[in-house]
Amino acid sequence: MSFITWKDSFSVGIHSINDQHKKLVEMINNLYTEFYNGITDEFLKILISDLEKYAVYHFSYEEKFMKLYNYKDFKAHESEHQKFVEEIKNYKEIVSVKNKTAVIDLATYLKNWLFKHIMGTDKKYSKLFQEKGMN
Repeated sequence: MSFITWKDSFSVGIHSINDQHKKLVEMINNLYTEFYNGITDEFLKILISDLEKYAVYHFSYEEKFMKLYNYKDFKAHESEHQKFVEEIKNYKEIVSVKNKTAVIDLATYLKNWLFKHIMGTDKKYSKLFQEKGMN
């Protein structure tokens, strides 16, 4: 049972970044599956930790190339990344087995982030990165 199915339309045309985005899809799907299979606080703790680690790795990866290639929308993109980090920090304080609404909100937030950020914000750097030889 999946909450999100990866589609070619999600691709930013760069394999390494697509693979990182697919990892986020996997985490979101695991949250969805666990929610319906009897989620635990331990799972939520690990998930939030994994989301924090993902954000550090993935965002620094994208931002490294944005700086290298003088990406014109770097500051706005970086700001979106910072907002994501803050949101995960906020969810860390409230998600629990006892607070199912927060868990559902987290899943919804992550799904919306994935679609809005990848399909909107990330697609904007795709052409530049490819022109610089990334694929």
